[in-house]
Amino acid sequence: MSADRIEAVATTGEEHYRMMVNRPFYYGYPMRGKTVYSYTREEWGIGASSGGGDHNLIRSFYFSLALTVLLTPVALGCLLFGVLALFEMPVMALVMVLFGALFGFGVLQCCFNVKEEWRGRKARKLKGLPKPWWKAADDHAYEWFLKHPSPHIPVTLEYFPESRILRKQAAI
Repeated sequence: MSADRIEAVATTGEEHYRMMVNRPFYYGYPMRGKTVYSYTREEWGIGASSGGGDHNLIRSFYFSLALTVLLTPVALGCLLFGVLALFEMPVMALVMVLFGALFGFGVLQCCFNVKEEWRGRKARKLKGLPKPWWKAADDHAYEWFLKHPSPHIPVTLEYFPESRILRKQAAI
């Protein structure tokens, strides 16, 4: 393979990565129904479960809020016991501090999830969009918007960067 060909492939990969990161819309399904909705990054919130189609409570606002409330005293308690046990049992103190830090990072992640989903809920409410429970693949969303055109979603590779159908059409 020549050096020019390798550069062309790298440039294409970089462009694809840039399109994925800066995509204007994400696509998802509500809890019930087969309608595909488009969401901006702000409207997505903590978003849908993985593309596997299973319902995942971890991506829920209330689950994150409950975990924050439950893990905060556990993390603080572990850290407190770790400091108290420092002089009597140094190995146990290290274990307690380790678990305190682990639970503390869990609390931080839950706080970020709650904050992001709260903002997403407010943004979705302004447009009357349901919460995205399942992620829609770009190919499926592309086919959906071909059958149900929307004036604010052009059917281009920029709006559906992971679509194999559009990539195949662009290569021809």
